[in-house]
Amino acid sequence: MYAVAVIAAALLVVPFADYRLAPYPSLIIAFFVLMAAADLLTAYLLGQQFLAGGRLATLGLSSAYLYSGMMMLPYAVVFTRSHRLGISSTWAEVCAPWLFVVLLGGFPVLVAAQQCVVAALPARLSRQARTRRRAVAAGAAVVVLALVVAVTSLVLGAADQLPRLQQGGAQTTAGRYVLDAMLLTTAVSLLVVTRDLRHRPPVERWVVVAISASLATAILRLAAAQLFTIGWYAARVTLLLSAGVVLLALLAETASLYRRLSATHDELDRAHRELSRRAENLAATNRELEATGTWKSDIIATLTHEINQPLAVISAYSEELTHHWDTTTDDERRTAVQALANRVNQLIDMAAHLLALCRAEPGQIHTQPIALPVQQALARVTDNLTRQDRKRVTASYGPPGAAVWADPVHTHEILTNFVTNAVKYSPGDIRISADLDDNGNEILIAVSDEGNGVPPEFVAHLFDRFTQAEQPSGERTGAGFGLYLSKLLAEANQGRVWYEDVVPHGGRFMLVLPRARRTPQTAASRNSVDGGTPG
Repeated sequence: MYAVAVIAAALLVVPFADYRLAPYPSLIIAFFVLMAAADLLTAYLLGQQFLAGGRLATLGLSSAYLYSGMMMLPYAVVFTRSHRLGISSTWAEVCAPWLFVVLLGGFPVLVAAQQCVVAALPARLSRQARTRRRAVAAGAAVVVLALVVAVTSLVLGAADQLPRLQQGGAQTTAGRYVLDAMLLTTAVSLLVVTRDLRHRPPVERWVVVAISASLATAILRLAAAQLFTIGWYAARVTLLLSAGVVLLALLAETASLYRRLSATHDELDRAHRELSRRAENLAATNRELEATGTWKSDIIATLTHEINQPLAVISAYSEELTHHWDTTTDDERRTAVQALANRVNQLIDMAAHLLALCRAEPGQIHTQPIALPVQQALARVTDNLTRQDRKRVTASYGPPGAAVWADPVHTHEILTNFVTNAVKYSPGDIRISADLDDNGNEILIAVSDEGNGVPPEFVAHLFDRFTQAEQPSGERTGAGFGLYLSKLLAEANQGRVWYEDVVPHGGRFMLVLPRARRTPQTAASRNSVDGGTPG
């Protein structure tokens, strides 16, 4: 539609084309500047589209516009000089008209030629050109600049041998033949470009407008035999308007491309953030898997090391009783059997703690809290002691009716570990006490002994995994499971455990659990623990 409108407008001007107007040098200079700027900017935008998309046809259009913009510069210089020297000079009759012909006719010829070359180019070369876009674009620009320099040098250097296209400001017969040839060449180029136009990107279709403007300009120059006529001015205005239309269309296409690129960038950014989030989750999962693998490896390594001691003792006493039964006294047999029983109990404790640890990995402890009376929890722990050990233990149950909100199995495990450690490592009395904290929201349960306490340098690692302080005798009596397991169980029940030194000697292990408030639900929980029915 634009092409038809441009040619129709030119045909309408033809009857008035030979009407002479006054020369306007400032207007002509402005035309040169605007036309060159529009063509060079168009060439740049098309070059950027080639770098983004890799279409060689787009690079060909960019080269043609670069040729037009660069060719406008020597033509503007020659035209200005010819205007100063007069219409009868060689510059006005030969150089300026010939440069106008190669400028006006060269653009459509370049466009049509590059389309034919691109269509005939082998696929291998096309792929190489697309993969090395910047090098190809730079090479095309160098070729165009060389062509502009060569054409300009040829016209200016052979000005005396070239036929005059203007004489005395009027068109010569040679000039008319040259314009006829340019008109025919432009029309053929337009037909070549419009072939398969619907299958080309929008940015390549707008070149039809530019070639149509060249065709309209050739028509007007044929109709206007002299300079500075209506046809002469209309030809230049047609070129400028067509250049502006193509540039605006290209700018709109480029803006649309940038909008799509921006939307794609936003999508890629969102995808990148999602991938980063998943990568972080995967890294966290890997760290958890590594920690779990390290945990299990530590368990196996620690058990392998710690189980050797009781097994060695059991093996030694068993071999002694087997081979020397008749020569040993009853007291020696009784001592050996007691040692065997102690080591078996030690292995049983290790197995129980190991089973609890495997079930109590961080984040996987499931609690079933109830209102557990403190007196009942402490009595259950002391009842499991031997008669001799129970004589060493005294207990105070705190305020009447005090209860903790915790899992009874976990609470029993923690308190049993504290009390059995105190019995094992302390020769003196053991005290168990319970009391409310200052706010009345938690219950503190303390297990105190009169032993040697924990070495100061070891207190910070007391509740770490698989650690145990050396006894004064240098003996280790466990694998270091108990206190670490107690810490895990206490934290799973919203509680805490820690150790305190007792002056002048001894130690105290503390357990803090949430206090259970007296409600119908807690009363029902207590009755269920006692084996009764809610009432």
